[in-house]
Amino acid sequence: MNNLHDHVYSEVVLRFVNFGKDYTDLLSVPLPEERRDFISRLLEIMPAMYSAIMEIPVTSPVFEEGNEKFVSEEEWSGVYQKMAALLGSQNEYVDIPEEDEYDRLEVISRDLSEDLSDIYQDIKDFLELYRNGNEEIMNDALWECRMNCERYWGEKALRASRILHKIYVRDPDELEQMDREWKKKYSTKQIKTDEWFISRRQKDYGENE
Repeated sequence: MNNLHDHVYSEVVLRFVNFGKDYTDLLSVPLPEERRDFISRLLEIMPAMYSAIMEIPVTSPVFEEGNEKFVSEEEWSGVYQKMAALLGSQNEYVDIPEEDEYDRLEVISRDLSEDLSDIYQDIKDFLELYRNGNEEIMNDALWECRMNCERYWGEKALRASRILHKIYVRDPDELEQMDREWKKKYSTKQIKTDEWFISRRQKDYGENE
């Protein structure tokens, strides 16, 4: 199927694959010492990754059944905890809810670590399927990732980039003071796992099996 081959190995797809690998590799490495350098790298990769996938033409899936998933809740949790520890006082931010999240207008609290981990999940699942080498599976993985970008992680990537930019340009002394206050208040904060995005997504996937 020549058109399928041309699609999955097109220049724009390979560009997205490279940016996606850069992103998942960055979140997989041990916790960096410098938060600012890490944020700078994220601000390079995330907009480029978003731009690349939105340039990919939308095709149709070959198979009717859903794609295999690879990112376990344990792996997601590891990324989440690492990002939360790195971001510290800057992890939590205030945002306006989406229409399908709440039935009234109010501000809500979100975690950058959750946004980044959710994006990691979809990109890593895609990359594992793409490296399979079967062009039909590669096509369906690409289609699903593009759909998930439109429905889930695209908004998260743009939202997270905006917040990360604010952190990046904030005064270092102010950040240091905020981190000290945060450590005193939230160092023993308990994290509820039942509402994690991956828990909900894996539950939905299991129910559809």
